[in-house]
Amino acid sequence: MPQASEAMRRKWGGAGGVGDDKAVAYLEQQGWHLSHDWLWYRDDGRVDTTLLEWNAMQFLICEWDYGGVRDGR
Repeated sequence: MPQASEAMRRKWGGAGGVGDDKAVAYLEQQGWHLSHDWLWYRDDGRVDTTLLEWNAMQFLICEWDYGGVRDGR
């Protein structure tokens, strides 16, 4: 069940305010990739995130049940 706040939906919600396209596009532009088990990772192994990256991930976790950040490759 979607749990994102209205503020998160306004910031990161894509189509209709709830789609995942805006947050996903932002993360991909920052060099993040989505694994088959719904975890974000970077090819360089980086796991630290900026505040905006974490906010986008948090929206995807709360609204769409994405998994989070994968530790390592």
